[in-house]
Amino acid sequence: MKSEVLLWEGYGPLFSMEERDIYPPDMKEIRFYQDFRKKYAGKCLELGAGDGRLTELLPDGSLVIALEPSASMLGSWTRLTQRGISRIRGIAQQLPLRNSSLDLVLFPYNGIHCILDRNERKLAFREIAEVLKPGGKFIAEACPGFHTRLEETRKERYDYSRNGTSLKLIESVSHDRSRGLIVFDMEYSGSAVADGRVDICLELALISAGELLNDIRNEGMRIVTIWGDYDLSPWDVDYSPRLLLLAERREK
Repeated sequence: MKSEVLLWEGYGPLFSMEERDIYPPDMKEIRFYQDFRKKYAGKCLELGAGDGRLTELLPDGSLVIALEPSASMLGSWTRLTQRGISRIRGIAQQLPLRNSSLDLVLFPYNGIHCILDRNERKLAFREIAEVLKPGGKFIAEACPGFHTRLEETRKERYDYSRNGTSLKLIESVSHDRSRGLIVFDMEYSGSAVADGRVDICLELALISAGELLNDIRNEGMRIVTIWGDYDLSPWDVDYSPRLLLLAERREK
């Protein structure tokens, strides 16, 4: 896990710039999580909260906790973002929280795929079940479609320039089936990069829907429902762009 965290120390600021400045906000995604935060008020934890781009938009509740492994991502938070939010540096496999203390846990934006080892993911699900109150809810997002994504070589994703700041991304996509990974080789260049260019290799776990749901069930939670997109459309293995699930802590 240490290698995954180390990667984000360098990649985090570039990812943050992409999400905040280059790509437009996905309002369907934002409203999805806002609606569930309203529905399940109380103590809320967001896993892999990054620079707070989503956490800061969650409606007020009794408490919002942002857990993030990367120091550089936590360092990207603004003063406004930090208001009313408790930030903790840590990982989902070792939650520094009391058992049965949370009403809602969120794991958005394919964060599950950043935990490369299946046993580590199982441990994270076990930790989540432990910190949830009885009946507490877990909402997560994954992309089983990574299995079938086409490989690409040196595709230009964007060439951004605004107010004297520039960033260009050339990306290749491949699969490492022996290790169960999809690999994004990213070449960044421009004034936003300290040395003018940096190469980032992002590895994400290939996780099937069946594997994900079974692991969650086996580690102390019950699947309530799954959707195929932020509009709550039914999950379809062939056509859904993502898998969104709602689970709850199972009574012992």
